Amino acid sequence: MGGRSLGEVAADYVPGDVVHIPEGPFQGVCAVVREVDPVASRLQVDALVKGGPYEIVIGFDEVEWA
Repeated sequence: MGGRSLGEVAADYVPGDVVHIPEGPFQGVCAVVREVDPVASRLQVDALVKGGPYEIVIGFDEVEWA
């Protein structure tokens, strides 16, 4: 996070943003931010995986800007 606080990172994400998941079981998937939880440092995102819609809860540190 380059020395920024989690609150500053959370402020960067807003519903409607598109993020990319670079690692893990959803590697390579792009998703749309639905909700931002700055207390838990997590995002709720909507993604299409294998042709179906999925709601995924993922940490700020597990996504990149798309």
